[in-house]
Amino acid sequence: MALLVLLLVAEFGLRWFMGNELRTEFREQATREGVELTEDPTIAFGATPLILSAPRGTIPEVEVTTPSTLQVTGQEIIGQPGTHVVLNDLLISDPDNPVAGRMVATTEVPDEYLLAVIQQSMAEENAGGLLQLTGVTSDVAAGTLNIQFNNGMAELNLSPTPVDGQLTFVAAGASLFGFDLPGQVTDMITAALREGVAEQAAGFTIEEFTVIEGGARMRVSGENVPLSEVGNPQLQ
Repeated sequence: MALLVLLLVAEFGLRWFMGNELRTEFREQATREGVELTEDPTIAFGATPLILSAPRGTIPEVEVTTPSTLQVTGQEIIGQPGTHVVLNDLLISDPDNPVAGRMVATTEVPDEYLLAVIQQSMAEENAGGLLQLTGVTSDVAAGTLNIQFNNGMAELNLSPTPVDGQLTFVAAGASLFGFDLPGQVTDMITAALREGVAEQAAGFTIEEFTVIEGGARMRVSGENVPLSEVGNPQLQ
């Protein structure tokens, strides 16, 4: 009985210590990014006892849910959206460079975040001209992201589809005062959104991109992921 109590105390202490280390890193990253953290992430280590797996240098499963620190002002994006992350076969033999055998991260981003991403991508390409992006509205029923130009003068409806780990967008409709937009305009916006999302998910496979109320849900995955390179296991 005494041995069982000791094992339970050791297991609790190890889980508390490792969870606290992850929470501390999250708080420090939020401080570096200049955002205010209102709550800590929640961390779970699965059913396998850590006192059995940690000495072998591998933790079978770590589940982390981080709160949103996202702040979007115009084209400026600060912080990160809230994310649910599952790490499998986390190698901790090198404490300074833990590596996840597999990582799956699911996050939800608002329309204003998507707008800023497109605007940033277009600015980098010096694209734009007479038509200026002024809004993104998610349409759950149609499964599209509706891109507004010049405060509603024109609209482009894009349907997202993951293909071979990357994201493509198909123009479902594009009109300016009832007339079709030129193909080069739709191609430019489609490319800007595709490249913008790809940049945010660089190094990961995009498994899902679903239009939801007020934004989009995105799931990405990666194999043999060094957590030091990810920084924060979510969209960058």
